[in-house]
Amino acid sequence: MKKKVVCLVIAMLMSVLSISPCFAQVTGNEQIRLLNIKEQTVWATQPRGTYISTGILQISNEGNGQIGVFIQTLTHTEVDQTRFGIYLDRWIPSESRYANVASYTFEFNKEDYPDEDLTTKSLSFNIVGQPDDCYYRLRGVHLVVANGTREMLTSQTDGVLITK
Repeated sequence: MKKKVVCLVIAMLMSVLSISPCFAQVTGNEQIRLLNIKEQTVWATQPRGTYISTGILQISNEGNGQIGVFIQTLTHTEVDQTRFGIYLDRWIPSESRYANVASYTFEFNKEDYPDEDLTTKSLSFNIVGQPDDCYYRLRGVHLVVANGTREMLTSQTDGVLITK
């Protein structure tokens, strides 16, 4: 009986000592996805963020060649400033890649918008004047400033076909 207990304790000790952390490796392979849908929403979370909780980015086909854009940043605590960077990319089939065709930046300060809650700041607008029957994607930058400290999160949608 004593021999079994000793073997069990040694086995448990060996299993505890053999535990080691492992990390995922980023391969760098970007998979291009072109979707034939009306809209796509991406939720980018930051599990270890001090301020940013979630970044939401959405692209939609509004019809008549209009591209619908929605971006939102959710934070854990009050922030002094929220910034959005939105980059519109068009798919170039002959080169099998995306090319940036427009960019937009927006900034919201606590001083300029004292009545607005910057912890759940969102923005929505339509882009007009781009060629239709093309695939477009959005890349978003969610940036907040709190007590002089900056924190950033990026998000990206897949390609959505924009039609008339």
